[in-house]
Amino acid sequence: MRIKKYVKLSLAGLLAVSVIAGCSNSSGQPESSAETTGTDTKKVSFLWNGKFSSKIPELKGYGDVEAYKEIQKRTNVQIDFQDNDTGNLSQFNIMLASGTYPDIIYVPGGYPGGVAKLVEDGVAIRLNELIDQYAPNYKKLLEEHPEIKKQVMLDDGTIAKFPQINLDLRRNAWSGTMIRQDWLDQVGLKMPTTIDEWYTALKAFKDNDMNGNGNKDDEIPLGDQNGMGSITSFSTAYGLLTTFQIHPETGKVTYGPYDPVFKDYLATMRKWYDEGLIDSEFAATDKKGFEAKFSNNIVGAYGGTITGINTYKNQLKSTIPEFKLVGVAPPVGPAGKSYSAAGQLAQYVPLEGAVVSSQAKDLETVIKLLDYMIGPEGSDLQNWGVEGKSYVVENGKKKFSDAVMNDPTYEARVAVSRYAYPTSGMVKVMSYDAWASFELQYPEAGEANERWFNADKTLLLPPLLFKGEESQEISKIMSEADTYMKEMLLKFIMGNEPLDNFGTYTETLKKMNIERAIEIYQAAYDRYQNR
Repeated sequence: MRIKKYVKLSLAGLLAVSVIAGCSNSSGQPESSAETTGTDTKKVSFLWNGKFSSKIPELKGYGDVEAYKEIQKRTNVQIDFQDNDTGNLSQFNIMLASGTYPDIIYVPGGYPGGVAKLVEDGVAIRLNELIDQYAPNYKKLLEEHPEIKKQVMLDDGTIAKFPQINLDLRRNAWSGTMIRQDWLDQVGLKMPTTIDEWYTALKAFKDNDMNGNGNKDDEIPLGDQNGMGSITSFSTAYGLLTTFQIHPETGKVTYGPYDPVFKDYLATMRKWYDEGLIDSEFAATDKKGFEAKFSNNIVGAYGGTITGINTYKNQLKSTIPEFKLVGVAPPVGPAGKSYSAAGQLAQYVPLEGAVVSSQAKDLETVIKLLDYMIGPEGSDLQNWGVEGKSYVVENGKKKFSDAVMNDPTYEARVAVSRYAYPTSGMVKVMSYDAWASFELQYPEAGEANERWFNADKTLLLPPLLFKGEESQEISKIMSEADTYMKEMLLKFIMGNEPLDNFGTYTETLKKMNIERAIEIYQAAYDRYQNR
């Protein structure tokens, strides 16, 4: 036992050393403050949220990407990108425990207590006055968009991060339910808009040889991957999510799976499962397994991301010329509206973002760099790259160049990473048009984006901040309650647990303090509303 404990401690020590080393220069001294080189170029250390990865071998880090080369050139600041795996919270905690911080830290969205906790612990600093002094671009954004300012600031009015900003929330409409339009055409049905029309469509898929292979029993009307994403999306027809939400009638925070009406949703899914409309293996099918099923032309509908429309079209159009996968608006059911379950549609700003560490000494340089990145010029560079290289302007509109769209070696989605990152965020205002150039490859993808965006967003909570003790309490309650809910969801739908036991299930959630969790969410939501 002593030997095992020693090994674990040694590994932890090595990890800590590796992170500290990532924040130090070759002499072993911290590089936490901006430095002046012989050419008056400042140097700033930036710990990114994750590891840099690219399918292009010559790209070793963000410093090799044209956008970030140009940002450094135009600001006269050398950025020391440190891409330690801070997305891994254990690694992030090791970095914090080391007591040595880079100038800028990109905080993972899942960090307990988030940016507020880092400010409270003295790791990150308040930026309000520094923004007034050195960040005209960011200040202008916050003044012109009150809802963005509301989502950026902490409950006490402190602003402590430079985030990714989504001015156009259409960019966030990238997930929803999809169905085979070519299969609907075969059975003479229109795109389903209600829960009853969905049942009719799935029943038709089940009763007919949709793929024409002579076997009427191999079709899967509704497939799923990674658990229950496709199935849980139908809960919105009952005005409920499978997480915390705003109740459509009371306007108060609730936990969807604890609501009595949730039983009606479960009864519908149980009926669909019993009639073979839901993949019998849905609970055990991972992403790879689902992709194999869909590629074999046996799945009629599923819930996923807009990328699937493009991917499967490219993959199947040569063998199935009539193939057409389309996005469907959330179904209307007893709740009476087409409610969205896509939480990101309520987020102009994600919980993650870049904070300035308390060890950054040249605050003027750091703030001006971040302000340039989030400003029009810096955002354009990160979204589009360099004009004349990765994009051109035609009729007043930016358009990716042949260097990106017709690269001889790499598909456009990969080739663009030489120049910019239009589909992922850092510190910048995201461009819908740059994102759409890749995500809305086919008309069906554009139509899905529009349908998903236009769904009713009443149920969705904005990004909420929890106080330190609240965060710990929520984590403790939900680690147990959420696991139990998901287990019972499977049992109810698959028939391993009779729906008559729904009352016992909700009583168990109550004993697990779900009502206390709802209180904490309500308090955080009230504070958000009062900002």
